[in-house]
Amino acid sequence: MTGWTMAAAILLPGMAGALFVVWKRYRTASSALKNFLAEDKERAARRRRVFEVLQGLGDAILQNQSDASLHKLMTEGAARSVEAAGAVLYLLDEKRQVLVPRHNTRDCPPLIALPERIISQAQVNEGTLASFLRLHSVPAHEGVLGEVFTSQRAQKVDDLRHHSKFNGVVNPFQQNIAAVIAPLLHGSRSLGILAAASPEAPPFSQHALEMFASLAEQIGFALGNAQAHHEASAKNSIEAELRNASEIQRILLPQKSPDTPGLEIIGRNIPARLVSGDYYDFFPISTAHVGIVIADVCGKGIAAALITAMCRSVLRSHARGLLSPASVLGAVNRNLFPDIREDMFITAAYLVAASDGSSLTLARAGHTTPLIWRQRTGMVEEIASPGLAVGIDKGDVFERVTRDVTLSLESGDVLLLYTDGVNEASDQKELLFGEKRIEEILSQTAPLGAQAVIDTLCKSVNEFLAGEPQNDDITLVAIRRK
Repeated sequence: MTGWTMAAAILLPGMAGALFVVWKRYRTASSALKNFLAEDKERAARRRRVFEVLQGLGDAILQNQSDASLHKLMTEGAARSVEAAGAVLYLLDEKRQVLVPRHNTRDCPPLIALPERIISQAQVNEGTLASFLRLHSVPAHEGVLGEVFTSQRAQKVDDLRHHSKFNGVVNPFQQNIAAVIAPLLHGSRSLGILAAASPEAPPFSQHALEMFASLAEQIGFALGNAQAHHEASAKNSIEAELRNASEIQRILLPQKSPDTPGLEIIGRNIPARLVSGDYYDFFPISTAHVGIVIADVCGKGIAAALITAMCRSVLRSHARGLLSPASVLGAVNRNLFPDIREDMFITAAYLVAASDGSSLTLARAGHTTPLIWRQRTGMVEEIASPGLAVGIDKGDVFERVTRDVTLSLESGDVLLLYTDGVNEASDQKELLFGEKRIEEILSQTAPLGAQAVIDTLCKSVNEFLAGEPQNDDITLVAIRRK
């Protein structure tokens, strides 16, 4: 055997082995490259699907589509993004602290515990399960969904039955369910849960979870913005309605003082809010008499404003031709008592005045005590007439307690009626304006007329508040005998 022959005999088998190893490594690397390229292609496709979902959602928000349409787009898009059988959206009811189903795609398997009765019925009637899932809210801190909601971290669930927080019983509807679940957040606010799931399917990949969590993050942002927009629109609508109600209420107040030859009558109402629970009114009773009323509903806002409107209407309807204020207030009480809530009542002072100022008859239904400044003495007197607030008693006790009081005003005397928003106005130190200040201002300004009394009292209360918000409606009526 020559040297070359011997060398070949020694080297060729070794070369063949080395070539086989190289070839095998090439095949492995080639397969790995193919798998990588396939996975990269799938990741790119998944990213594209997420982008398409977000683009469609953005268009829907710009078109101001309904909440139901947005919820449907979110769930259907979530299912498409990870190629799941279906998806479900739960939003938080903050008051009840439950997750409420807002949209559940048709083929999404159930991710919450199913009662045994639902399981039994669903095996006979396929619509039972869909109806249950569409209507059943779940506690926000229980089960698999509750864990994701409270932790605020997305989860990949490989098999729902074996999840540590799954609290359901074994049943044919929840076998081998794989899911990805993510919280919906808007800043620090938890809005709800978005989940995509498939039955009898392999677990979702880690990349699918990451993409789903990213989608949920964008959906949470869009959902929070949409909710904020709706809330702002609703608030603007409510404020517009309140402004309309306030305007109507102003129209119901007297637009000018009554033309009475013997009396100067001035009134003013300053609401603490857009609408007031106070009111005053002047109206003719006969050719020789005028009715003057001031009233304060216990409460604020729309409810109180509605009661004042009812009180005004009922009082006017019973006052025509009737010269007894107590009788009129008794009729008002009997009419309003059945319709007033137990925690509400009305204080009122109603008087009938002769237009020439020769006589005044007053009845007081639990209202603040009227004051009279006497020009002859320069002193202030209280008119402590008896009376019960409207709405406390159905009629018998009210009419027994509430009595007419006849007053006489001499030329220059001033009678002042006011609501407790004046004397109970409180400053930064929570000190009250008080009755003493009212009497002092009345004494100082009464010689200048009814208008001066009202103007000075309103200015003094405003200065006393020193920028503090007015916590109650302020209403005043001043009457001066000419």
